Amino acid sequence: MADLHYEKIYEWNLVYRMNHWLRAISIFTLIFTGYYIYWPFLSPEEDSQLMNLMRFFHFISMYIIILSFIAQLYFDKDIWEYLPTWNKIKTIPDMLAYYLFLKDTHEEYGKFNPLQALTYFFWGLLLIIETLTGFAIYSGNIFGIWDSRTAFGWVNNILGGMPITRLVHFAIMWIFIITVPVHVYMVILKNLTDRDSTFWSIFTGYKLKRTG
Repeated sequence: MADLHYEKIYEWNLVYRMNHWLRAISIFTLIFTGYYIYWPFLSPEEDSQLMNLMRFFHFISMYIIILSFIAQLYFDKDIWEYLPTWNKIKTIPDMLAYYLFLKDTHEEYGKFNPLQALTYFFWGLLLIIETLTGFAIYSGNIFGIWDSRTAFGWVNNILGGMPITRLVHFAIMWIFIITVPVHVYMVILKNLTDRDSTFWSIFTGYKLKRTG
């Protein structure tokens, strides 16, 4: 068997990598603190000090992930590659067959394969909805200026009331809980099968492209 040759390519710049890890840490913190706010499992409900701490970290993480999202929209020159198009949708079966071990290889795509691009676009929409519903159910002031439930009361009106808004907010959290491990699985699988350093590239910025 002929030796395989690879070329090192600088795939992810520093801003992209920093944003990725800021989002990853923020999502984990939001899930943990959000679940605790919903169900205080570490201490009795009357322990207001711990609850206040969880709410503090929940909102700090929320502001971080919002700023990270805005920064990526501004700095990422490939942002338009996330948009769903028919060309991406029609190639989904090819990538699904690869990830489900029905095919040994897949077609060559750009920086993002169609499943990646559509997943990131879907996550972006979910993040916007999660932020709006979070402000709509929050009882307090935003930056000490606006009353949250008053400023975002229109979200409750659209969804049909506070209980449904809470349900949507909680359901989206579970979508992230389910889809983030799937994302990690896909990255690790591609790293192992293609040997292109996909997993390590989010640390170093470099991927390997086979040249022969």
